[in-house]
Amino acid sequence: MSVTEYRAYYWMKDDLIRFARQLGLSTHGYKPELSTRIDRRLRGLSESAEPRRKQPKIPRDSDKPLRRDSLVINYRSDDKTRTFFQSQIGPEFHFTYLLNQYRLAHDHLTYGDLVDVWVAERDRRRSRDYRPEIAEQGKYNRFIRDFFDDEANKGKSLGEAAKSWNAIKNKRGEPRYTTPPAKPRRRSK
Repeated sequence: MSVTEYRAYYWMKDDLIRFARQLGLSTHGYKPELSTRIDRRLRGLSESAEPRRKQPKIPRDSDKPLRRDSLVINYRSDDKTRTFFQSQIGPEFHFTYLLNQYRLAHDHLTYGDLVDVWVAERDRRRSRDYRPEIAEQGKYNRFIRDFFDDEANKGKSLGEAAKSWNAIKNKRGEPRYTTPPAKPRRRSK
C-alpha cells in the first residue's frame, strides 16, 4: 500500500494493530504513535527515528499521598489520582484532554497547578460559546460535535449521528461532517 493510499482513509486502532502486525511492526502505544510507525514503514523509514529510551523505574506520584504542593514527577491517571482531584474539586471531576495536554506541555508543575487548570477549564465550559479542543485522533468526537452544530440536525439522536458517521468513516478522504446539500424544491404548477 502506498503512503498516499494509507493516509486517504480513517483507521480504527484495531485495524492499525492488524496492519502493523502484517508489516512486522510493534503494536504498542497510542493510536497516533501506531499510525506514525506505520506511516514511517510505508515511506521506507525505520520504525523509529530515535531509539526508545527505557523509563527508569520510579514510583508513581500516586503511590504517596498527593497534596496541592506535590510535584508532578511520574503522573498517572489512576484511581488514587482521581481521588485526589475529587477531594479538591468534587465528584464532578473527570480526566480531560486539556488537563493531560497541559501537563505534558509544562515542566515543574504541582498537583495544585493541575487542579487550578481543571477548575479554569470547568469555568470556561460553563460559557455557551466554549468549544473544547479535540485531539487530532478524535475524528469521531469532532464529527459528532459538528453534526449536532448543524441546525438541520436539531432534535436528532446520538444514534442518528453515529449512523451518519458510520456511513462515511471508511470512505476515502478525511471523515469530516459536512452539511448535506439542500434538496431541490419542487416547483408548483
